[in-house]
Amino acid sequence: MARGPVCNWWRWWILLSLLYGSVTSYKRPNIVFIMVDDMGWNDVSYHGSDQILTPNLDALATRGTVLHQYYSEAICTPARTALLTGKYPMRLGMHGFPLSNSEDRGIPLTERLLPAYLKDLGYCTHLVGKWHVGMSRRQYLPMSRGYDSHYGMRGGFIDFYTHDKVEEMPNGRQFFGLDFYDNEVSQEGEERYIVDALTDRAISTIQNHNESCPLFLHLAHNTPHAGNEGGLLQPPLYSSVKSQHIANSNRRLYAEMVRHLDSSVGRVVTALADKGILQDTIIAFVSDNGAPTVGQFNNWGVNLPFRGKKQTPWEGAVRVPAFIWHSSFKPKVWRGLMHITDWMPTLLAAVGGEIKKNIDGVNQWDSIVNDGKSQRKDVLITFEDGNANAYASYRLGDYKIIVGNVSGLSNGYYGADYIINKAPPPDYFSAIRSSEVAKVFETYGIYLGYDEVQKMRKACLIQQSDKVQDLIPCEPTPSRGCLYNVKQDPTERHDLWGRGSKITAILTSKLRALWSMHVRRGPVVIDERANPMNFGYRWMPWLNDTVLGDNQTTTTQNGQNPFLELSNSSASSDRTVASVIGCDRTTGFTNFLCLLRSVF
Repeated sequence: MARGPVCNWWRWWILLSLLYGSVTSYKRPNIVFIMVDDMGWNDVSYHGSDQILTPNLDALATRGTVLHQYYSEAICTPARTALLTGKYPMRLGMHGFPLSNSEDRGIPLTERLLPAYLKDLGYCTHLVGKWHVGMSRRQYLPMSRGYDSHYGMRGGFIDFYTHDKVEEMPNGRQFFGLDFYDNEVSQEGEERYIVDALTDRAISTIQNHNESCPLFLHLAHNTPHAGNEGGLLQPPLYSSVKSQHIANSNRRLYAEMVRHLDSSVGRVVTALADKGILQDTIIAFVSDNGAPTVGQFNNWGVNLPFRGKKQTPWEGAVRVPAFIWHSSFKPKVWRGLMHITDWMPTLLAAVGGEIKKNIDGVNQWDSIVNDGKSQRKDVLITFEDGNANAYASYRLGDYKIIVGNVSGLSNGYYGADYIINKAPPPDYFSAIRSSEVAKVFETYGIYLGYDEVQKMRKACLIQQSDKVQDLIPCEPTPSRGCLYNVKQDPTERHDLWGRGSKITAILTSKLRALWSMHVRRGPVVIDERANPMNFGYRWMPWLNDTVLGDNQTTTTQNGQNPFLELSNSSASSDRTVASVIGCDRTTGFTNFLCLLRSVF
């Protein structure tokens, strides 16, 4: 279809159609939801960094709505669970450590997922890329949960070239095999770089789409997640390593992966335009969690200026790049509080649907479109009830509380050495103006102006208005937590625990109520029957003929007590007050929260 300038009346028609599904000739918009893996806040250039340029993403963000206070989950499986169910993962036993390929666990089959709701509205639904919310049984797989097709990996990550996943067992033994499928067909013959393979499939899905049904394309890249331990950083091998201005060699390789990912987004937008459906497509872009700058499976991504990294309770784990684009949007930075669970009700509202059951997500569509106030006042940020560490973080209004045991986690600020340049970086505005997305926009009469781009970029910067810094950054202990005003102190440098007793009491009480609702994640049980060697070195469902277990329905009292010392030492002195506030005979983290509440 030929592309030309978009008239004002057409832009208003699209906007009215999106807002009011009752228009007689209303056609539901297409949705392309792009989720990337382990990308840090500092790894997109529209957030202000010139080190790794992401011109295609920046062009979309500049003409869309940047979600400035968007929270995801702290790690892979919980993030995808929250997106697809609209619920906090702790309600489903899907919180904490991510699924291994050899574990019998998945999103409970009682849950209807986002693609199933969209199918009810007539959508054709396709997943291209990473799944990671259950693969031990066919019932857990994408095509049993609402997708018409799935092309990609079922587990958490794979090698970018061999497409194999290697898992190390507790005894040091390794399971390894192919985890790359086209629906049910394993892809032994696939030789492309994984980003190219997924991008090519996304483009062919768009090209072959039958417009009699609206399109939901969920493109879930595994980039820039690290590969197996034998090759953590895997940029494309068929081109030279660019970004010579970056001083750190590993960061330079990481930049190549991000640049290729950005190019993928440009190719997808071009395909939408060539198909003639870009103007009636909602495009969302998010990272599933922050970058693992250091530690296991580190990828040299950077979350600065935020604290922490992936799989921690700090902002660096959960404040991630996110924006939404539609041709009708007025460019802006939306500062409303939003959580990954909000996508289900928000997208359903955008296409004229709704969800009637109780979920944790809230509909933010009108607020985003009209630059209004967020419909969300609080968010459960992280939740971990494991034996090694038990902790949680929660935000209410501008205040965030962190409680529990975070010893041994990455609680500092990481990556300052990685963002050093040894030479001037490429010119930012030239890069964004020459991007594929900018060229597509120009065919519609939309030109990116220098002042517009720079104004948007400046608005995306993190502002630290609280200049006070603790000499020793706060880490929660069994007797106290950490409290921050994250609006004034988004980098979590000034602890207010000793000064905000009333606020602390309120947040602790709210968190205690949420904790009481959780379903404890069962112990990780590695099943020898999952060994890919049993299936020709392919990762396959291995429990299709067995009865579904109850590993997701254990109670909060199971497992080791991470606060046993606190419980024992405080049992006698706190027995009376515990009885008064309803905490008598509680144990573990519940006891800890009760004791905190008793202080106030």
